[in-house]
Amino acid sequence: MKKLILCDSGLGGLDIAAPFFRKKETAEWEMIYINGWPDPKFGYNDLADSAMQEDVFQAVLESMERFSPALCMIACNTLSIVWQRLSSRYQPSFPVMGIIDEAVKGMTAAAQAEPVSHLLILGTATTVSSAVYSNALRANGIADDRIHSLACPGLAKLIEKDPAAPEVRQWIRGYAETAAKMLKCTDKLHLCFCCTHYGYAETCWKQEFGRYFPSLGVINPNRLLNLPGSAASFAYHSRLELEDRQREAMSGWFAASAAPISEALRRAHAESGLFTLPSEIRLKKQ
Repeated sequence: MKKLILCDSGLGGLDIAAPFFRKKETAEWEMIYINGWPDPKFGYNDLADSAMQEDVFQAVLESMERFSPALCMIACNTLSIVWQRLSSRYQPSFPVMGIIDEAVKGMTAAAQAEPVSHLLILGTATTVSSAVYSNALRANGIADDRIHSLACPGLAKLIEKDPAAPEVRQWIRGYAETAAKMLKCTDKLHLCFCCTHYGYAETCWKQEFGRYFPSLGVINPNRLLNLPGSAASFAYHSRLELEDRQREAMSGWFAASAAPISEALRRAHAESGLFTLPSEIRLKKQ
């Protein structure tokens, strides 16, 4: 059976993994989830520069060689952007697929179907500052004044601790207030989830942004990635230990929809040797 690696910097990519266990197609995949978050003290957005991000992610990709995957799907916007840069100088022995192309297709289709609508790109600092989505949308003919971006630093980690936590709603409410001040449009607004974690709180996004934008749509790229076949098994690997609250919340989230994921999270343990970080780690100055 072919091995499919799903990789994310956290638990957002589990939302992409879950549908593989709801399909009625013949099982084609042995699914291996690699949580590429590097260290409890820092993530990719804390690293000093793009070169440091690339070096760390290369270490993650190199660690996958021992699994001999047929494909690595990067279920993460930040890491997909890092991969776009890294791929010019490094290629593993297996094919790698990012999330960006399918996300751009979905955003472009929504904008073309509703020519007066606006797009709000929501993502990490790395995703938003890269301008990869806004540039791609312009290249696809979407007018610049319809494209907007809002960075949501720290939100992904907060969501994966417990998507239903009151703090998640508070943060999203704050982003909605910021967007309302930033955007003066009365046309339809599409929220573009350019972070795999954000879909866990979709109801909250709709409710809080709906206070300010009466015509609202959501584009969740997690639902646009569609490989054929279902998964026969699921294994979870991470250098980080799950917090008790996080383990309970996220395993409960998938208990009914994807039991193998739920069970793997309940049994998960930290694997300090999963991948080896570069000898020198440079962080952004505080």
